Amino acid sequence: MRGLAIFLVIVLLIVGAMYATNALTGNAWWEPRTWNKPTAGDVITDARAVALGSASTALVELQMGAGRVTLNGGASDLMDATFTYNVTAWKPIVDYVVNGDEGRLLVRQPSGTYQAFSGSYHNDWGIHLSSTIPMDLDLKNGAGNMDMDLSDTMVRTLTVDSGASSTTIKASPKAMTSLNIKAGVGSVSIDLTGDWKNSADVQVNGGVGSIKLVVPENIGVTINAQRGLGSINASGFTRNGSTYYNAAWGTTAVTLNLDLNIGVGSVTITQK
Repeated sequence: MRGLAIFLVIVLLIVGAMYATNALTGNAWWEPRTWNKPTAGDVITDARAVALGSASTALVELQMGAGRVTLNGGASDLMDATFTYNVTAWKPIVDYVVNGDEGRLLVRQPSGTYQAFSGSYHNDWGIHLSSTIPMDLDLKNGAGNMDMDLSDTMVRTLTVDSGASSTTIKASPKAMTSLNIKAGVGSVSIDLTGDWKNSADVQVNGGVGSIKLVVPENIGVTINAQRGLGSINASGFTRNGSTYYNAAWGTTAVTLNLDLNIGVGSVTITQK
């Protein structure tokens, strides 16, 4: 049965690769028909700033079809952003409303616009968020790269849903209590080191690709890892079935609880 399962997975991967590389349909899976392709023009740069207003916390949602997102702290208010693109239809829409104590910020690529991302197209979002405002962050990216350094933010919960991308995350240990990553195809690198103030739950669901995790060695860490086809390298951890513990587990009030569910690929876990 295991041999049959491996064979079926290989067949599905081959068929998926043929679609993705244009072999069966004449178009890559992320591309519309050629007559819908926009013309790449001159590079446009827009700067936007959003103030928190009367709110005390914020929900921030970022939705990009294809491109690159770079996210850091250090904004003068809720958000300072620079958007760089060379298709006018890709001009991001920025909406902000306040409901009671919570501000809701939505930054999105217009729906129905061309979602491909190749050498002739340019779509970069450089976003700085506040270092002092408590917030929850939800990010969706169809294809491209995401590079997030949240160590100088007060992001409490982070949800990431990526299609085909490379994702790098530095967590916000001074505020974070929940991190949920869903990755389709690509690599995911998560740095959880730092001075954690609260216990946190981390969930990572990966389809096809590699996952690299760096966790702190001075607080208790437990990892429940479920995998399909692939390997798990957790040097310095004690294994009990599908669960891994570090030496500090059971000795600290603050803990990190990780749940990994991997389809095809490798997982590397290190302590620092």
